[in-house]
Amino acid sequence: MSNQRQWLKGDTHLHTSNSDGNLTTPELIERCKKNGLDWAIITDHNFPAADAPYYDGDLLIIQGEEVTGRPGHFNVFGVKMPISAPYKLQSFEDYIKIINQAKDAGALISVNHPFCKRCTWYLPLEGIPMDCVEVWNAPMHIDDMTNIRWWHNQLLQGKRISAVGGSDYHKDYYVTNLLATPTTVCYAKSNTQEDILDALKSGNSFITQGGNKTMLYLTCGEAFVGETVEWHKGIQVQVKAEKIKRGHRLVVYNNDTVIFDQKAKKFGTMNAAIEVVENGFVRAEVLYEYKNISKMIYKQVVKKLMPKDVGVPIPPLAYSLTNPIFFE
Repeated sequence: MSNQRQWLKGDTHLHTSNSDGNLTTPELIERCKKNGLDWAIITDHNFPAADAPYYDGDLLIIQGEEVTGRPGHFNVFGVKMPISAPYKLQSFEDYIKIINQAKDAGALISVNHPFCKRCTWYLPLEGIPMDCVEVWNAPMHIDDMTNIRWWHNQLLQGKRISAVGGSDYHKDYYVTNLLATPTTVCYAKSNTQEDILDALKSGNSFITQGGNKTMLYLTCGEAFVGETVEWHKGIQVQVKAEKIKRGHRLVVYNNDTVIFDQKAKKFGTMNAAIEVVENGFVRAEVLYEYKNISKMIYKQVVKKLMPKDVGVPIPPLAYSLTNPIFFE
């Protein structure tokens, strides 16, 4: 890996009292610092982050906005919207027009929580000029796994859309700390808006349950996630899962084939070198399953916050996942 790059932790989806969050911007920034983040994107509904980008101590605040309409939400990263809210957002054509206006101004576009039952994307996803897709929104739940499967199928079709995660933080409940759950970790040249957004767009990143949770690194020689490698017979990827929990599974995909699937026998670090069977892409994820008391708690949360998921079987859930390395 290049010594010029570094892993930097952030959150792509945050709200303040400027829209429907509970914290003021200064209060939210302090929470980001306490969570050990290097960067954060404040994405209030139809409201730009004031004066971003800027640093508050070592924390980089990136310009952002969640453009919000009834048919769906998308995040604009890196620029203030070239037009002011309220926006006309009713048809597919309305979305294409406003997204293209933002991209022409230099923005990065991320479609938010496309298969969330509470706040879904009602328009066709095909043809939306997105740079990223939010596959993991808020603490991991059933709809996030649907998002991940959709994204995986896009990769199978040869589409290079980068996966991001965002906590969609509004407030905490009782003793929770939901900010930066999940955390997106970028392998960036520096902690500047330009380099963080370049890493997000290029897929030089992975997503994990939190900043002090499982760190998942996927490389191929000197190449890292988001990069392209020339495939040849016998070529291998290297996977390192730090702070993997006992009983969690490290799974590696080569296109739609599982080329590695192993359960951690204890808490710690798991390393693997795995042959890449064919050209296409390789990505890794750590999966877990709820059992006993944890399963009961999850069902109670679902009953209160996600009633449409009541009775839906709980699949294995992601605890960490990488963007792919591509092989040609």
